[in-house]
Amino acid sequence: MPNSPTDAAPATSRAGERAAQLYREGNRFYDEARFAEAEARYQAAWDLQQSFDVAGNLGNVELEVNQPREAAEHLLYALNTFPLGEKAEKKSFLQKRLAVARSQVGALRISVNVDDAEVLVDGKVVGHSPLDTQVFVDPGKRTIEARRAGARTSTSLLVARGSDQSIALSLDSGPSIPLVVAGGAVGLLGLASGVTFAILSTAKGESAATEPFGSERRTDLRDAQTTLANVSFWSFLGGGVVLAGTALYAFSTSSRPPVTKAGLPRLYAAPFVSAEANGLLLGASF
Repeated sequence: MPNSPTDAAPATSRAGERAAQLYREGNRFYDEARFAEAEARYQAAWDLQQSFDVAGNLGNVELEVNQPREAAEHLLYALNTFPLGEKAEKKSFLQKRLAVARSQVGALRISVNVDDAEVLVDGKVVGHSPLDTQVFVDPGKRTIEARRAGARTSTSLLVARGSDQSIALSLDSGPSIPLVVAGGAVGLLGLASGVTFAILSTAKGESAATEPFGSERRTDLRDAQTTLANVSFWSFLGGGVVLAGTALYAFSTSSRPPVTKAGLPRLYAAPFVSAEANGLLLGASF
């Protein structure tokens, strides 16, 4: 890389022009063995415009100033974005320098059981799951953490020079939102049915009271009143049990991050009238 620097750097914008200037200054300082100044110029160019050549030169000089972790990151980026048509010698140079950097640091392959979890190493965010590349860390005790929507998990491990370890973190996937909503919907529909049938039962009782004692009409109305009252009772009971169970499930998992993105159920209610009874038709579609 710096021993055969590429002078070409796109300058289609002010930032691009400034990055190209910093890149050339970095090459000059490198040739003069002024590595700290070269590293500063390459880093500034990288902050403005990320490209394989800047990453390669930055990673190479970071090795010279004893920053192997950063060097490994930038050298790997340079190799992952190495363009077709570039010289094979340059790629070989980058591979050798990456091998030197990796021998001084540890590599972690971190996986999390849910997507879009924030992944941290020693409190510093290194990306979001799923991580598509390995994470380089300094040797020693490291703390790996994942967190999402209030839930978090972490683990600590000792990292040796040149090691390559796989770390699997597991966050509780949390309550199923469709299940909570469906349970709440069914419970509320049960209570609504209880109210409806209680009103109908009362109406039947009032109608029966206006009929003569012993009449067939009065008997039929009292029977309908009893039936509707029973339906109302069981609707209240069933709805209450479902709501209680749903609430217990929701509260017991309230600190867990919801990951299900399924659509919510739709509720419907429609009155019905027949020769036998009047009522309210309640339901839900999923």
